[in-house]
Amino acid sequence: MISTEALNALQQQLPELDWITSKVHIKRLSRDFYWFSPMLVPQLADKLADLVVKPRNEAELATLVSRCVEFGIPMTVRGGGTGNYGQAVPLEGGVVIDMTACAELQWLGDGLVQVQAGMKIAELEQRVRERRWELRCMPSTYRAASIGGLFAGGFGGIGSINYGPISTPGTVQAIRILTIEATPRVLELRGDELLTYHHTYGTNGILLDLELALAPARDWDEYLFDFTSIEAAYGFCRTLLDAAGIEKRELSLYDSQAASYFRDIPFSQPAGHFLVMALVAPHSRQPLTQLLAEHGGAQLWTQTFADAQASGLTLMEHCWNHATLQALKHDKGFTNLQTNYAADRVLEQLAELKAVVGDEVLTHLEFIRLGNLQPLITGLPLVRYSSDARLDEVMALHESLGIKINNSHTFMLEDGKHGGSLSPAILASKAANDPHSLLNPGKIRSLQG
Repeated sequence: MISTEALNALQQQLPELDWITSKVHIKRLSRDFYWFSPMLVPQLADKLADLVVKPRNEAELATLVSRCVEFGIPMTVRGGGTGNYGQAVPLEGGVVIDMTACAELQWLGDGLVQVQAGMKIAELEQRVRERRWELRCMPSTYRAASIGGLFAGGFGGIGSINYGPISTPGTVQAIRILTIEATPRVLELRGDELLTYHHTYGTNGILLDLELALAPARDWDEYLFDFTSIEAAYGFCRTLLDAAGIEKRELSLYDSQAASYFRDIPFSQPAGHFLVMALVAPHSRQPLTQLLAEHGGAQLWTQTFADAQASGLTLMEHCWNHATLQALKHDKGFTNLQTNYAADRVLEQLAELKAVVGDEVLTHLEFIRLGNLQPLITGLPLVRYSSDARLDEVMALHESLGIKINNSHTFMLEDGKHGGSLSPAILASKAANDPHSLLNPGKIRSLQG
């Protein structure tokens, strides 16, 4: 337990920092989207920081870290708090460091940008679009999420159909990290070494800024298409995924039950059908229409980029994790899974799953190209939650069918995307950069006695 004396001394020595001491605000800033998981709610609901601080620059952050090390006070870093593994929840109290004031765009060149980790992704997208660039990978939570949070706790998103997940080599080209020591060091990392800090929840260093490669901006048209069968819908998606001449930014597939929760969009669809969501460049409209006809689909709804800008309604907030959020607005009985399918057996795997679970699991697929151009068919299927035991059974059933589960119902770093164990490089960076284990403690099982 952290002593009141240590916490008071920390504030007294650093009165110039922007401290947040209101209990209401501390509670809010000790949370992320872990409530997506009914398994995590009872484990994390009572975990609170003792203090929250909002450093305004790198110098303030380094001074804060130095004093926290001196007093032995744990630190947990957060951006927008949109992660849903409990990444930003302080398990052992201490100080939550809110990075959202460290949000400068440091420079923007020809297809490259350097930006501080705390900048909101929506602001970054807007800033680079002024120069006719856009982000290669953007989560559906872009309005609230920070760019550092995407790298430290995210995976794929809008744009991944072209450029792969955020970790694809060439997208993040450099990062700078602050170590957790009495005299903090700044490390600049490039190449494979920077991936040691990807999806590690801010446990092995504080991310200061990122150098990102960008994509040429397009004024994307948004579409919803209807198909009478999953075979037709999936066939259309796979053909569109492989159609190099049709520019697209997002492609996803839903069964009609999952799509029925998109209630702010004016469309209707017969029960038992399948919905495809796509963002496609205006100059690709003709070949897209032809492809739709070849696969027996029908257009349900469309809007231009200008329409979306004027109304604020966009399909970018109905795909990826926002598809789950749209459902939870109307039915709190859902959670989701994070899945990867065998690219050559997707329909077979879904049919086998459907035969066992019926409507307990609702289909949601996302289509990605990896850095080697291989397709990755991933998903965030909705699951009707009944008990922890049954959710474990459903995850085990997926695995038995060859559907990989990236467990989103655990806050342990090893047990999510890392597949049960951490690489030696991650553990070595943790030992070197945080020798007192003060950074986001409790999230690495390998360090627990």
